[in-house]
Amino acid sequence: MKTVIAKVPEPLYYKMKRHKEINWSEVIRQAIEKKLSETEKIKTGTELLEELKAYGINEMELKVTPSQGEKEFQKKLNLRYKCADRHT
Repeated sequence: MKTVIAKVPEPLYYKMKRHKEINWSEVIRQAIEKKLSETEKIKTGTELLEELKAYGINEMELKVTPSQGEKEFQKKLNLRYKCADRHT
């Protein structure tokens, strides 16, 4: 097992010292495992679609709405590409 050093503010350190019955290494280890588990649950679009299919949801039935400003962004992007094509 590897060692990881964690810094804590002094007031927190003294509070922790008052609770010697708690295995603080284990508390920190569990917090790290929880955070990693949450992070690794982030799915790709394909994984998400497969999970939806498993629940009986057809991707064609989903209504996708662009985020605010997306349409304007796409218009500007297309204009830039058209302008760039003219200069080549």
